[in-house]
Amino acid sequence: MAITSKEINLAQLDKELGGQGLVANFNNPQEKLIKPADNSTVTEAQLEVAIAAHVAIDEVAVKAQVKAAAESKLAALGLTTNDLRALGL
Repeated sequence: MAITSKEINLAQLDKELGGQGLVANFNNPQEKLIKPADNSTVTEAQLEVAIAAHVAIDEVAVKAQVKAAAESKLAALGLTTNDLRALGL
């Protein structure tokens, strides 16, 4: 089991470790508990290394940035997302 206060994207961390499954308790943000799932072959050492190297991606923020950039490009063309919807796109 690993304990961290680091920002963690659990799905991303699991993929970084091969997608074998992780179990976590994030009730205390200063002591997030993470361990490999029962059927996982990930070792405690591998988990510790992966957490140390992990840079969590805030998927909601990334989607918001992509949407804002797309809307900006549309605006430069004099269009809106509603215009695209009206065209069935």
